[in-house]
Amino acid sequence: MTDSDQAKINLNPPALRPSADEPWHDDALQRQAIAAELDKLVAELVGGAEPATIALDGGYGTGKTFILERWVQEMVGRGQVAMYYNAWENDCDDDPLVSLMEVIASNDKTNWGERLAPALSIALNGILQKYTGIDAQKTWTAGNDQTVGLLDAARHRRKSRNKLKAMLTELVEATGNGASGVVVVIDELDRCRPTFATELMERVKHVLNVRGLVFVFGVNMTALQETVKTVYGDIDAHQYLLRMFTTSPLRMPPGVAFLDRSSDPYLEALIDRHGLRAFCRDRSLEGNLNGSLFLLGLVAAGGGLTPREFGRVVLLLAEAAKTSIDRDEPAMLADVLVPLAIARVKDPDAYYRTVSRTDEATAVINCFFGLIREANLYSLELERVDTLEMTMYRICHLPRPPNHNSEPPACLTLSRLAGEEEVEDSERRHLSHRSAYATRERAKALLEGDPEGQQGHPMRGALTFNRLRSITSCFDVVWPRHQAW
Repeated sequence: MTDSDQAKINLNPPALRPSADEPWHDDALQRQAIAAELDKLVAELVGGAEPATIALDGGYGTGKTFILERWVQEMVGRGQVAMYYNAWENDCDDDPLVSLMEVIASNDKTNWGERLAPALSIALNGILQKYTGIDAQKTWTAGNDQTVGLLDAARHRRKSRNKLKAMLTELVEATGNGASGVVVVIDELDRCRPTFATELMERVKHVLNVRGLVFVFGVNMTALQETVKTVYGDIDAHQYLLRMFTTSPLRMPPGVAFLDRSSDPYLEALIDRHGLRAFCRDRSLEGNLNGSLFLLGLVAAGGGLTPREFGRVVLLLAEAAKTSIDRDEPAMLADVLVPLAIARVKDPDAYYRTVSRTDEATAVINCFFGLIREANLYSLELERVDTLEMTMYRICHLPRPPNHNSEPPACLTLSRLAGEEEVEDSERRHLSHRSAYATRERAKALLEGDPEGQQGHPMRGALTFNRLRSITSCFDVVWPRHQAW
């Protein structure tokens, strides 16, 4: 096979988009179950006395948009009236009600646009008219060019708002979706300008509070509380948001904690998106890739990384594999590159401490062990993480550091874990103790240059700290050091 015939790394694959026919076909993390919970909430709330607003709460990168886009497609596919509004894309508007009403009015399933048009322009004129604040006696001009006083203007706005609500109520009832409602999904609210985000919530609460019209917000509640404080100062933002939503938020899992590490479809899908599997297969590197997937599976079992963070780690590994082949360097060294790529995404300070000095392996090691602490490690897996730790020491502590005779110049996280009281599983504690002891002894041997310590690990002699730093320098090409991602 020639170089031109070999598979290439794809560092910029197309964005994932839901399929109209099979919206969950790429749901490797089985997040359709969260959409099913949203269905239940909508069914419970849509027939209540008050209009319904629901929040899907999750940190950045936990997969809210993935779920909400596919959930809307699923609802549309079964005949329900549903629409998706990306607040961040409309953040440039002066008032969020304009673009939100445009999405609602232009829905293909309802043809509401023609029926809403006569009332909509007048209503929006009345609701959205702004005052300059310069002259308290400034008059406001209604839609018929008649100049009226401020009290008349207030009455006109109230009538316009009521007319719009009456029209929406009529249209919602005409859909025949009484049991399931008309669902409007509002996503990316917490990324918007603070004034835009708060005004959008308040428009929904006070202007579009129509029975049968259900609003579902995809938000990061922690960030949204800070948004509210930016607008209103030092208020109780939690109580403010409680008034905005009908029920307690439905919370996303914080990380990828529900993968079976014996078969990780999500990780396989990630590496396939970047062409890593084919790339490594063509170059006889599948064993290296499988080693990387094994370590990523341990981190997944610990629940320490979000789906977005996993995507970034795999992107860095893909760039490292490509760069290594281009430079004829050792490629895809799982015991080194995986913890370094994870630290680059999760704890950049730890990463840069390790790759900047030859005695700072501790930083990356502790980052990795901190992420797998919740995983239920078995004997063979403990041996594997021993190897990872020793390899990091071997590469990152050359020349030998001072005072190495007592124990390696790092506080072994696994050893600390073994002594913690919350580790109740006696077998796991035993394995951890045994593993930590073996690691100390073998790491000392490696640091002292014992050739027996290198048996079965030929790559350790070939990979020096400088070569490691050369390989990982590509991380800053994909993701510049001081650039937010």
